[in-house]
Amino acid sequence: MHLVAISITFFACLDGLVWVRFHRLLRPLRHHRFWQSLLACAMVTSILFSAELSTGSSTVLRAHHLIPQLIPSTIFVWHFLVLPMTIALLSAELAFRLIRRIYRRTRTESPLSPPSPSPAMISRRSFLTASAFAAPPLASVALGGIGIAQLGKFRIKRYNLSLKDFPPGLDGLTIAFVADVHAGIFSSQKMLDDIAEATNSLQADLILLGGDLVNISHTDLSSALDMVKRLKAPFGPYMVQGNHDVMGGAQEFNDACAARDVPLLLNQVQTIYPRGIPLQLLGIIWTETGIAQHECVQSVLRQRDPEIFSILLAHHPHAWYPAANEGVRLVLAGHTHGGQIMLTKHIGAGPLRFRYWTGLYQDWEVGSKLIVNNGVGDWFPLRVNAPAEIVHITLHPET
Repeated sequence: MHLVAISITFFACLDGLVWVRFHRLLRPLRHHRFWQSLLACAMVTSILFSAELSTGSSTVLRAHHLIPQLIPSTIFVWHFLVLPMTIALLSAELAFRLIRRIYRRTRTESPLSPPSPSPAMISRRSFLTASAFAAPPLASVALGGIGIAQLGKFRIKRYNLSLKDFPPGLDGLTIAFVADVHAGIFSSQKMLDDIAEATNSLQADLILLGGDLVNISHTDLSSALDMVKRLKAPFGPYMVQGNHDVMGGAQEFNDACAARDVPLLLNQVQTIYPRGIPLQLLGIIWTETGIAQHECVQSVLRQRDPEIFSILLAHHPHAWYPAANEGVRLVLAGHTHGGQIMLTKHIGAGPLRFRYWTGLYQDWEVGSKLIVNNGVGDWFPLRVNAPAEIVHITLHPET
């Protein structure tokens, strides 16, 4: 929760800067005190909502189902998407004013006084000021509304994979792979019911969950675990931690899963026997990428039987290469939300933050494959070219 609190504090400071600047920009308008009061109400609401959210066990999280989703959706879109662009534009505007002031000082002063602004000029300036003020909040509300319309909607993405060393006796084995449910402020009971129903309808042999079962806190953990307990398959479900799961405390999350008999792989290996043939599931705890993640991968690799085909379940997709180089033929991951905001297939937040962010990746040299699930839920309400999904995988031996 410390990172969340730091982020909220940072956004609150940016809110303050925008508030001060917009307050000044509203002065030329008629009835400017009314608009300034409206601005103050919006900014105070945004800051207080964010501050409450940062506590992790706040009233907002406990009662989010009573709050119209347009409010948190708009506030999230404002802080994570519109606010940075607004700050950039305001910075450019201030830079332009500074350059213009310096330029005017270097010019030869004219003996004539500048003409007084005409009513038309004042009207045009007022219109531009009002437009500059109105655009960011209107954009936030509009995009927040689009995000709400997307929530709870997901597709079924199917893969047929031929894998090196996959046992011929398991040809056609199926996996339902669910990741990033994010039960919380942008979910509903209907959404959880729909996820369970859609997953069960796939009638997969094995169900795997790739982390981020809950969103910011454990307020909604009980209902999320209810959903997991409704998932039915001959083998599974098995689950790993995600970064959002441990925000409210890793041990608390682990204990809650244990109390509900939900199998959680914590740097552990689980051997299952579909069709009487052994198959090993490797699951790592949540860690940041780098040395810590590499050590977790090595920890589970030391526990596996190299003679048995293994599948690594990891929340972060960057666990693929250390596992692939040690002979793991299939890695399943989530975390990226398909990039969340993608302008094109290769331009957007995905490639800016991750080496692998959506879909199937293959390393033919070492004979390993990675599937990155876009996730079925959201911590951020809006998706662009990164649809929510449940993944269905059918496995075959490589011929």
